[in-house]
Amino acid sequence: MKLYARYLFQKTSFTFAAIISVLILLIWFSRAIGFVKYVTENGVALSQFFYLFILILPWLLIFIAPISLLAAILLIFNRMLANNEITIFKNSGLTKLQICHPIILLATIISLFCFVISFYLMPYANKELRLSRINIQNNYANLSFNPQTFETLKDLTIYARGRDKNNELLGILLHDKRNAQYSSTITAQSGRISVEDKSALLHMQNGTVQRFNYQDQKTEILNFDNYVFNLTENQKSDAVLRWKTGELYLHELFNPSEDLQEFERAKYRVEINQRFTYPLLPIAFALIAAAFVMRGQFNRHGNLKNTVAAILASVIFLGLTIASYNLIELSANFAPLPYLNFLLFSVFSLKLLELTK
Repeated sequence: MKLYARYLFQKTSFTFAAIISVLILLIWFSRAIGFVKYVTENGVALSQFFYLFILILPWLLIFIAPISLLAAILLIFNRMLANNEITIFKNSGLTKLQICHPIILLATIISLFCFVISFYLMPYANKELRLSRINIQNNYANLSFNPQTFETLKDLTIYARGRDKNNELLGILLHDKRNAQYSSTITAQSGRISVEDKSALLHMQNGTVQRFNYQDQKTEILNFDNYVFNLTENQKSDAVLRWKTGELYLHELFNPSEDLQEFERAKYRVEINQRFTYPLLPIAFALIAAAFVMRGQFNRHGNLKNTVAAILASVIFLGLTIASYNLIELSANFAPLPYLNFLLFSVFSLKLLELTK
């Protein structure tokens, strides 16, 4: 790689890395509010909490990588224009297209990485994210019972008046609405949690069970000396999960189940085309940004008009791409549209680089 190309490649790469890192942190912090309940309500360890953030990273990268690259190119090129570096490159005999070769190379590398994310990392992470959420919600063995606090876990509410030095719960009140036919309210003087065969069991002593039947509107009351309550019963197993389109690998999307309805097949069709076209966004955005920011006479005092034009063109390209997905959902005949849109903007951008002086 020539000296100028290495220089431009490195500057754009560092700026891209800085922008995408900031965006990831901002999005992570905004999403943290939604995940905090898994820590506060389910007693989830912080390691599991951060694991959830790692699992949403592939999904984030596939969307923010093109935006970060667009911003990096606009920043670097405007800075170089202001410092007359682009003028120096042109005076050395380089064409605008040659100056942009390192940018196109960087966009191609990012695009290839996005294909890896789209085909493998994203469906894998989405599956793991869903399983992790289910496991966290169902893992009542990790729950930290705080004295005199109502702990609500989905359709199960538990209250303990206190805890002794032997870690035994005192003054237990438990309300269970997980069964569709009846609800149960259990009170006990004391109890202890144990884990047996991957089930969290609450062993209670000296209490009552009140069961309210929804169908006949009657209540049954049972006194007990010892009672074992399964905190994790009636949980769905992984085998009965029906994966969403974003959680399926490419070969699974191409070979759907025969019992799928037509609207479900349409979603599969859209997902397949998104997997192939989303990774092309970095290349399209890079070409559009380079073509517009290098257009016209270079002005040391700024290139605001061309920068705004590059952003608008990128927004139009993205809008047309999203619109094409909506059409693909209606009919498979519209499947070529996102690829034609990519080719149209790419060829136009390359021609603009070649024709402008």
